Amino acid sequence: MTHEANPATPTAVLLRQAGRACFHHLVNTTPVLINVRSGTKVVVIRDMPLRLETGDYGLLPDHQAMTMENIPKVPQNYEACILPVPRALFEETYARLGSITPPLTALPAKAKDLPAEAVALFEFFCSPESNAALPAAVATVRMMELITWFALSGAVLGKREGLLLQDRLRQMIETDPAYDWTSGDAARAFHMSEATLRRKLAAQQTSFTETLSDTRMTRALALLHTTTLPIGHIAQEVGYDSPSQFAARFKERFGINPRDVRGSAGALERIGAEVAHLRTDKISA
Repeated sequence: MTHEANPATPTAVLLRQAGRACFHHLVNTTPVLINVRSGTKVVVIRDMPLRLETGDYGLLPDHQAMTMENIPKVPQNYEACILPVPRALFEETYARLGSITPPLTALPAKAKDLPAEAVALFEFFCSPESNAALPAAVATVRMMELITWFALSGAVLGKREGLLLQDRLRQMIETDPAYDWTSGDAARAFHMSEATLRRKLAAQQTSFTETLSDTRMTRALALLHTTTLPIGHIAQEVGYDSPSQFAARFKERFGINPRDVRGSAGALERIGAEVAHLRTDKISA
């Protein structure tokens, strides 16, 4: 017997990358639980680094600009299971426990010495059939149990101040990255004039066009990492009819060609500037 998927519980994805590369200013709109299956992941938020080796579990917060470096263990690809979990579920879990005090600042955190029960539960949610196999209410309770295990192991989601306008805009665009969004759409959605929208985004050192493009490119990177969709299809998924225009914008944003994310390790290693910087600073030591 199967049940409707519960929108409050996550769908896990397996992330793969062929070679070592660094990606700057990535923003999750949902907190993420992660298990590194092969290789090493380095995450930096506000100059605070977190290094996850093969077998490690961690928590990445939402709406924080992150620098992330994925480092394969040659000859294998870098590989990790990613479990996005709604922030509301973390907050409800912590409120029910009463004994968990979320940090004032949302930073990446490692879950240390997860017991076998928690590891098995994580693996359960990494199975594609998990949500379909359980009633929604049961799946939600099990996810709250997993959040509790992570918290007891030191990985607690930090508090978040009210969302900035650019965060709300990014969330809106993520609902349909292929849609031909305009600043007028955003202004109407947020009940303000286009001039006010431009002024408020400028005060946050961004613009409508920049946020639209960055949200699309971040989604494209995720699709390259977690699916086998053709690059032309991914281009369409994020609003580009021309694969060549998409590839040019992607390279402008990340410093690499889309095909190299899935290509040989050598292709990514030859990128040079972005990777070399990370190799010499403290987070890759």
